[in-house]
Amino acid sequence: MEERACACTSSPAAGRGTPRTHAARRARAALLAAAVLAAGCSADEYLGEMRGNEPPVVYLSNGPLEGDTTCYSVHFFWLGEDGDGAIDHYEIAVVDGDPIGFHPADTTGPEKWTRTVSTDSALIMTADDYDTSVVINQSLYGKFQKTHTFFIRAVDDRGAVSETAFRSFTAYTLAPNVYISYPKMTTNPDLGAQRFSMITTFRWYGKDPIDQPWNYQEVDSVRFLHMPYSSSLEVDLNANPERYEHLWSRWYWYHHPGDSGQMTVIGDDELLTGNSSYAFVVQAKDDAGAVSSVFSKRTNIRHFMPMTPTGPLLVVREPYMGSFSFLGVDMRGEQFDVPPGFLMRFRWTADASSYGGVVSGYRYGWDVEDLNNPGDWACASNPYILSAVPQTFYSGVHTLYIEATDNLGTRTLGTIQVDIIPVVMTRDVLWIDDMPSSEFASQLYAFPRESEHDRFWMDILLMAENFDPGQDVYDVLENHYYPPPMDLIWKYRNVIWTYSRAYDPEAGSYWNKLVKYTPEGSATQLNLNYLPYYLAYGGHLWTEGEGHRSGGLAAVMYLKAGQIFPNYIRCEFGGASTNCSDTTGAGTMAYRDFCVTVIDKVEGVIKPYVPVRSREFDGLHHAVLERYDPVVALMEGFPKKLELWEQVTAPGYFFDPADGGFHFVELYDTWYYMRMINKSSQRCFHPLYRQVSMNTRSVLNEQPIAFWHTRYAGVVPSPPGCVAAPSVHFGMPLWYFNRAQVDSIARAIFNVWQIPVAYGEETVVRRSLVTGSAPEGDR
Repeated sequence: MEERACACTSSPAAGRGTPRTHAARRARAALLAAAVLAAGCSADEYLGEMRGNEPPVVYLSNGPLEGDTTCYSVHFFWLGEDGDGAIDHYEIAVVDGDPIGFHPADTTGPEKWTRTVSTDSALIMTADDYDTSVVINQSLYGKFQKTHTFFIRAVDDRGAVSETAFRSFTAYTLAPNVYISYPKMTTNPDLGAQRFSMITTFRWYGKDPIDQPWNYQEVDSVRFLHMPYSSSLEVDLNANPERYEHLWSRWYWYHHPGDSGQMTVIGDDELLTGNSSYAFVVQAKDDAGAVSSVFSKRTNIRHFMPMTPTGPLLVVREPYMGSFSFLGVDMRGEQFDVPPGFLMRFRWTADASSYGGVVSGYRYGWDVEDLNNPGDWACASNPYILSAVPQTFYSGVHTLYIEATDNLGTRTLGTIQVDIIPVVMTRDVLWIDDMPSSEFASQLYAFPRESEHDRFWMDILLMAENFDPGQDVYDVLENHYYPPPMDLIWKYRNVIWTYSRAYDPEAGSYWNKLVKYTPEGSATQLNLNYLPYYLAYGGHLWTEGEGHRSGGLAAVMYLKAGQIFPNYIRCEFGGASTNCSDTTGAGTMAYRDFCVTVIDKVEGVIKPYVPVRSREFDGLHHAVLERYDPVVALMEGFPKKLELWEQVTAPGYFFDPADGGFHFVELYDTWYYMRMINKSSQRCFHPLYRQVSMNTRSVLNEQPIAFWHTRYAGVVPSPPGCVAAPSVHFGMPLWYFNRAQVDSIARAIFNVWQIPVAYGEETVVRRSLVTGSAPEGDR
């Protein structure tokens, strides 16, 4: 028996008894002293006869009832009394069997008894006799038990021994279970052997149900065997386990270090024959001595066949490129195009569990010339190298090699070729037509037909002397909604991107997919938006399009909860916030690269705690040029007033002022909300045009709807002829505005970007030859 804390019995009904030892002695001494004092100060000796010693009495106060069946962890309590003295100690003994069935020698001799001064004892009893199998929650468990008798006697301070009290009971337990966890079971075990390597690592874990399956602890010890497999093995192990006793290893403590307690390697010391069937079996034992009595190929038997493996399965991940798998040595690898300056962060894991191997190390290197030369790799093979140092390239073709090796020396090599988009930037301007439409019949000027929108922008672009309609246009609709290739973007110094708010996973404006910001952890593959890289390299952007509801720069927020306005991008990416506990939005293109702090809408989901809003009140009547910004003050040619096209606002049409005015507008850094959150605009944000609302008392009146962003305005790209300049954004489609005023805006932007512009008759001729356009005022 083992004395320890009880695991599965309740506390006693009464408190522990305390023997009358020192207290009784002090009481007798006090009585004696009183008697001496009562007799006066006589010098006569105290005379009398020594009385006979009465034996103490002991009885059990709590514990298993006589003949009870209980769990194998038991707790006994007792009380003792000695009427003419004090109890000195108790002696306990536990034997297997009941008072009739146990061997008398078990309680003969003082060495069989355990001495204690306590009045309770928690005991772990053996329960190693198989009783039966029971089904609990559709699972089969072996039940083990054993009968024991507990003896207790008291000894007083003069050596007298009480009569022995005893209690017989039966301790039981459920047999422990053990599960092979490695190699993973990849197929139905009834369909045949798994293919493992010639040296296979097995791992397992054990659960020991104490009295119910859900009340379990760790197993005490384990043992294992391996042998040639036969189809009758599983049945015979369960029916006749004694036949296999000579094949088992010794019992190992569950936490024994190394090759024993929870894992072992088969094939390092044992001779296995390739393509032959073997069985590996694990058995567990609990602290009551019960052993696993149920053997199953789904739990503790693994049927396997040794083989020479292909190699570990290597999985490589990069947040923007996604994940890809490699097996064995395949030099074809994966290939990706990335923009210059793109920061690549590769991570990897490998798994050899399908064949019982263990990954022993990884190494990697960029542009490795000789795979057999350790000096060409970035590091030596190491099991803890699970990522590469973040890497950036600005030109060329580069290959990342990643090697995973198992404990047999078998390796898998993954190769990833990265082509850095060449920076050409020899052409002046590219128009990306990302505002798909159709040739619908009715025209209330709510939305342009495809041909109308094409003609509008073609007339603007034909003012650029070197613009070629045959090669300087990328139509997303005509390209089946595929995005503009990155290598196309880097051929141009300047890019104009016009978009709609239409979003569809397969169709719609690609802008909404491109600018969507997916922070790490929000998706298996992050969205690669190459526009910030183009800006950072010194390219210039003119972006414009539908700005109402979820369109415009608000498309950076992929979560619907973030589509609530006004929106402090840095802190409200995932929804309205008052404490800025989540600053995910700081990584969006709108905040980081376009320098916008707040996005606001005429039409959208408006926060309930901001001033009352309405389309009739907040709609755009016209726009005025910024008067105070120092960057805008240095630019020439911009009209002071930008009005809606008279066709758009005609009576009865969609944007008739009598029906609420123009609302396809997105606004930026609106002062009333900036004041509420106590923020100022970023230094790289420069308003260009401000809205004049339908009612000048609107909180949106005189708020920015177009702006320059200058975070990268000082960068000069390396190709000859490139210049440093800011980029510009309009929060509404310019197709809805006065043609002559829009032409003036385009010329002014082209001048800032130093794009040669055709004037007067030359522009008219170019337009008439390409689009058949009428003079500016009639377009």
